[in-house]
Amino acid sequence: MEKLYLVALVLFLSGLIHGLVGFAFALTALPLLALFTGVKQAVPLMALYSLTINVLLVIILKEKKIFKIPLRFFLALTIGVILGIQGFNLASEYLLRITLFVAIVFFFIWEMYRYRYNKEVVYSHEIDSKLFSNPLGLSSALIAGMLGGLLNTPGPPLIIYLSFLRLDKDLFKATLQLIFAFIALNAVINHLLVGNITYDIFKTYILILPFVIMGLYLGQKLYSRLSNRVYYYMVNVMLLITGILLLVKGH
Repeated sequence: MEKLYLVALVLFLSGLIHGLVGFAFALTALPLLALFTGVKQAVPLMALYSLTINVLLVIILKEKKIFKIPLRFFLALTIGVILGIQGFNLASEYLLRITLFVAIVFFFIWEMYRYRYNKEVVYSHEIDSKLFSNPLGLSSALIAGMLGGLLNTPGPPLIIYLSFLRLDKDLFKATLQLIFAFIALNAVINHLLVGNITYDIFKTYILILPFVIMGLYLGQKLYSRLSNRVYYYMVNVMLLITGILLLVKGH
């Protein structure tokens, strides 16, 4: 019973962080959860929760504009995942983590420089489908999918690309949730097909789900008080922390 309470606390805090910035649920929860339940139980459990919280946030944010994202973006994402899984045994995982960390650090420095010297940032309230179907947009989806397949970390390239688009915080967050929900749905389907989601895992999912939702709700409440500028500051800081955690985990 004590273990169940600890798992609930970990997932509550992870839900709060995700509700606040829109990502990092699995990254913060999985390492701690694996200590209590084991990796074989933790990974499919994360897939179930990730699908749930991302779909919930899409509903809460009510940003219908995100459905303008073209299907080819999701196709590129899927191809990337397949390539990432196929290349899992060929690539140097730690070298990839170092490369990703360096890219995140440079992006963080660039963003802090822009905020320091560019006080007036104009945020977009519309989705331009062309920005998701051009070579740069499709490349970000492909790289995100590959990192998802290789490292289970599709977030950083998507966050970096969307940050350059300077979307309004609700649109930015909702776009991330839709993409992450698509990735999580694929993960859940695959776990179901290979039998990784057992009765015990689903029972744990149901038991702790209220704590995850409470954390998500509290994080979303705090998020609603943030301006676009402060929100993007938090996103950049959390992205840097993500890069550090990836590096430490890889080592």
